Amino acid sequence: MQKVFLVLLLCLLVVGCGPKWAKKETMDALNEARAALQGAEAKVGTLENEKAQLIAQKSALEQDIANLSAEIDALQTKIDTRCKRK
Repeated sequence: MQKVFLVLLLCLLVVGCGPKWAKKETMDALNEARAALQGAEAKVGTLENEKAQLIAQKSALEQDIANLSAEIDALQTKIDTRCKRK
């Protein structure tokens, strides 16, 4: 009796917990989601590269501003000393 009960229980577990096959609509949605994920990952990579380039450009421009400010200060000092500004 116990053996029969165990066999029936095992059969129920195998049937109830067995593999479930996905519907075609579900697989299509999954494939679309994967394609969208790959597209988004590619865009993220592109945007990260663009961000790095913009940060480098910003640093170069800030250095140019600092150099020009120093040049302006030097020229202002020359003007002040030559014109004896009071």
